[in-house]
Amino acid sequence: MLAEAVTAAAAAGGIAVVEGAASAAGTQAWESFRTRVAGWFGRGSGNAELERVTLERLDRTTAELEGSDEAGQTRQADRWEDRFVDVLEAAPEEQRSELALELQRFTEELRAELTSRGAGTTITGTGAGAWVSTEKVDIKGGGSGSTAGVINQHFYGTNGPAPANPPTPEPGQA
Repeated sequence: MLAEAVTAAAAAGGIAVVEGAASAAGTQAWESFRTRVAGWFGRGSGNAELERVTLERLDRTTAELEGSDEAGQTRQADRWEDRFVDVLEAAPEEQRSELALELQRFTEELRAELTSRGAGTTITGTGAGAWVSTEKVDIKGGGSGSTAGVINQHFYGTNGPAPANPPTPEPGQA
């Protein structure tokens, strides 16, 4: 079984593929991310041909996301998460953490670019981190931990101090 940090990187990677394909397709940020993802698959699997196949899959994902609803976006994110997990599970144990960190690094770089462009996408963190969304939010739990969130006009996670005057949750939101 993969460590929680490794599976979190795979989940974040799946979400980033969907966010990037939907919000940044055709931009330098997307092209850089897409190239890095393909290289990551080739390196992680030891199969250089997988790089070409991954680029084709990313292009198909971009096309399939045009006009896609939330369910379609979720399916694509889940597919990409599964692909990332497959590579991580197949990689030698001593390479898994390195591959997960690399995936996390270029996922965060894409999200930073999307945020700086005001791309109106969901920016999510993994583990016990904070997240911000400019659109609809779905909170999903996994593993043996718990999942919670306060959805109002603001969400305050565990990374950093709480604001001086946070909004009071509505009854039933706590």
